Amino acid sequence: MLATNATVLALAVDPAEDVAKVRAAALGVAVPVLLSTDEVAGSYNVVHRYLFDRREDLRLPTAFLLDARGAIVKVYSGAISPARIAEDIPTIDAVTPAARLARALPFPGTFLSPPADRSGFQYGLELSEQGYDAAALAVFERVAKVDPSAITLYNLGTLSLKLGQPAAAKAALERALAANADYADAHNTLGVLLAQQGDAAGALPHFRRALAIKPDDADALNNLGYLMFQSGQPQEASALYRRALELQPDFPEALNNLGIYHGQQRDLVQAEAYFTRAVAQRPTYGEAANNLALVLTARGDAPAAIALLERLLKDTPTFEPAYVTLCRLYLKSGRQPEAVRTLESLLQRNPTHPQALEMLRQLQASSSAARPH
Repeated sequence: MLATNATVLALAVDPAEDVAKVRAAALGVAVPVLLSTDEVAGSYNVVHRYLFDRREDLRLPTAFLLDARGAIVKVYSGAISPARIAEDIPTIDAVTPAARLARALPFPGTFLSPPADRSGFQYGLELSEQGYDAAALAVFERVAKVDPSAITLYNLGTLSLKLGQPAAAKAALERALAANADYADAHNTLGVLLAQQGDAAGALPHFRRALAIKPDDADALNNLGYLMFQSGQPQEASALYRRALELQPDFPEALNNLGIYHGQQRDLVQAEAYFTRAVAQRPTYGEAANNLALVLTARGDAPAAIALLERLLKDTPTFEPAYVTLCRLYLKSGRQPEAVRTLESLLQRNPTHPQALEMLRQLQASSSAARPH
């Protein structure tokens, strides 16, 4: 703590593998030292780039002085003087906006025109494009308060949906459509949200409206096709998937959905071909890889299915259904120890996974019964 009662926090942006070095270096340091995630470090870098006209990347060390609302009021780059920070803190809120603007300049002068406003929208968009969704959501929430335009609300809705906030996403998307009823992307995304919530009747008009506005929207075609498939209209769904692929031949979701269609038709050759193409387009596509493994197994090639899922889980360990499929394949191949280890790996990630808990219980019970007493 500084004499001014400000809180000081040091953020280390070293790679995660250097955590031991960071902790060793932090021993004896008078302020708390936290190890940043890639997202936090990247978000600060984007903030730094948007603070300065030349968009320079963050240099180390850099310190940010924040006010009580969390807004940045000063940046210190290079050698950091605690005395200078202590001198600046009492004046954070003690000057007029004009005086604060004058203090922000490196030399005195007279503005011939007022400074341009910062584009919070562009800032939030770059955070989103860099994959820093939580930081981007916070920015769009602020932007929407002063600029509730359709495109701002659409971005707010898509980020809320992506971050698991369906109620906030639905509200933002509905506001976007109230501002612009012909916003095709907002109709499509709201349709996806409603479909995920089991409201197929509510989703259908949004997909149809999106396609009435943008007939060549491959994503909307695929989404409508999936809704048709789920409602027992496979032929209509197949036609929509194929139209989506005509527009976007490398569309993994449409390829996967056509694979599912052919699998339902018992055409395993075509199903395998489409699942293979989907995985080739996106090797980390868990659902397509899992579907391909099931088809390979049905066609008698369990070793290829096992190898596929082993690669998938190495690269995409968050896709939980693949653990269950791989466990079953190990068991069919007489590889019970690998099956147990696979379930244990899943339970390390998700200790309450009901299917994994039940399968592991059954395996342990059968193993115990098989031992001589």
